[in-house]
Amino acid sequence: MTITDPANSLTQIFNATGLAEVVRASGNDTQVSLLYRVRDKRAWLAMVEYLLRNQKGWDAHICQQYFLRGDSLVYGWNFILEAKLPGKAVKDIAALVEKGMSEIPKQLSKGILQSFPLVGASPRRTAKIAFNPQAPGPARGGPSQKGAHNI
Repeated sequence: MTITDPANSLTQIFNATGLAEVVRASGNDTQVSLLYRVRDKRAWLAMVEYLLRNQKGWDAHICQQYFLRGDSLVYGWNFILEAKLPGKAVKDIAALVEKGMSEIPKQLSKGILQSFPLVGASPRRTAKIAFNPQAPGPARGGPSQKGAHNI
């Protein structure tokens, strides 16, 4: 399958995610440029990171562009794809977006785990402190709260 209009194809790919809505698209022999709105910034940034980590044979410039609309400052997102063969790069991006849409929710559900109590451990092994995730950790003079204080 040959992509004859990479800008239109990339627009359809971004819109299909439900994370972005393309407002304007243009392209030439080596570049595709999109201006779009983002609906879910956290998920979109995860998608951007996924795309950038897996890019091969193309470059992307992704940023926010600010405008004055009347007296209000507003912004849109820019995605500028640069490649010798933009049609092939758009196919690659389509495959990455499809895979990323299944991978990203898994990544977003994983929060940073700093500490948790050792459930089921004998009192001899667990310090007699109340678990408090807001308490300072060992780097700041507090207990680690990871459960195994006395081994």
